[in-house]
Amino acid sequence: MNFGIFSFLYFLTSFVISNAGIILQLVGSWFVFRKMGMPGWKGIIPFYSTYVLFDKLWDTKTFWRMIIYLGVMIGATVFGFIFIMLGGVFLANGSNVAGIILLINGIVMMIGSIVMAILMVVLEYRLYQRLAAAFGLKNGWAWGLLFVPFIMLPIIGFHKRIVYYGPVNQVPSY
Repeated sequence: MNFGIFSFLYFLTSFVISNAGIILQLVGSWFVFRKMGMPGWKGIIPFYSTYVLFDKLWDTKTFWRMIIYLGVMIGATVFGFIFIMLGGVFLANGSNVAGIILLINGIVMMIGSIVMAILMVVLEYRLYQRLAAAFGLKNGWAWGLLFVPFIMLPIIGFHKRIVYYGPVNQVPSY
């Protein structure tokens, strides 16, 4: 009986500690969305929360562009890996021309995947610029939201002096 309680508490504690960043980010996102006048649950659903932010702060076309970049990035990564592996197999079996062509295609696809990832990070940063500006915060907050959202979102969500002013048409450059 005591072992069962101990096991449950150990599991619960290890779960909370190992997922503390995710939990903090979800809680912070909940309260940021509440400050923005929306239900908090919209802030914790993956992809939908990003869609809602794009809708409220920017436009949904840019969200769908980001989703397309994500699909291209995943496809390029998968096919690039497959082509590189096949190129290695062809080279090992003495088929040099086919192996080199497959390797080059795989490397080009991996480079394309990196380019798509960079474009997605740029779009995400620009969204966070708009989010920070909507709360009257400077661009440094956008960098914080990009790299440590599990710290920045709870600060924005819980800080009494940080208030939501509304979306801005032009992101200020500080």
